[in-house]
Amino acid sequence: MIRGNWSLADEFKKNEKKQISKIQQRQRDNHKLEKLKAIDPIHLYYKIDRLDQTPNKSEKDNSYLNKLKEDWDFIIKHNLHSSKLKPFLENQQKKQQQKLRQQTKLWGQKSIYFNPELNPLGKVPELENLPYKLKDSIENLTVPLKGKQINYSPDPIIKELQIKCPPGQPPRFYKLIQNTSKKNKHNSKSNNTEVLPESETIVNNNSSEENDSPHEEEEEEEEEGGPDFKRYKHS
Repeated sequence: MIRGNWSLADEFKKNEKKQISKIQQRQRDNHKLEKLKAIDPIHLYYKIDRLDQTPNKSEKDNSYLNKLKEDWDFIIKHNLHSSKLKPFLENQQKKQQQKLRQQTKLWGQKSIYFNPELNPLGKVPELENLPYKLKDSIENLTVPLKGKQINYSPDPIIKELQIKCPPGQPPRFYKLIQNTSKKNKHNSKSNNTEVLPESETIVNNNSSEENDSPHEEEEEEEEEGGPDFKRYKHS
């Protein structure tokens, strides 16, 4: 059913505008395609990454970043520079995976977060468990190498006060890392064999003392009761 206000001329104009907009969009795409064919995609990738990491971006920076991302999406969608981008993106993915492994690697004593009792594996603290909030993530850092360490002179106050360590061995967790050392079966067997002779000697000593004790009691009874009279049967 035809509407009362319907006009053939208006419908024709609408269709003509649609066709013109499609032609203009195709022309823009062709122009963009020719433009992005001549661009360096790796340079565009690093430019987007650098702008993404820039803090406190202005509205102009955000609009420019969105425009660059549209260009990047257009390159990926139309498969431009595939021979150059494919190995580059694979290499970037490997770097990201390696970075994640380094961030989650347990350095143990080499970690700056190492504690022989509380954190023997040197695990990076989680931001949620910290009593204070941090803006940036915590890096998985290690202690500098021995060649790069700085040697500081001893504090003269310690010499003046003549502070000395208490006698005896230091606490165990300063000498041995807890909760990480695995018990060796060979060592446990050798320890058991070393303990056995001591227990045997103790048992033998106890048994010898038990064997000696009845004789001593009999001798004491003989001394106290006088001579031992034997009983004879009278026929």
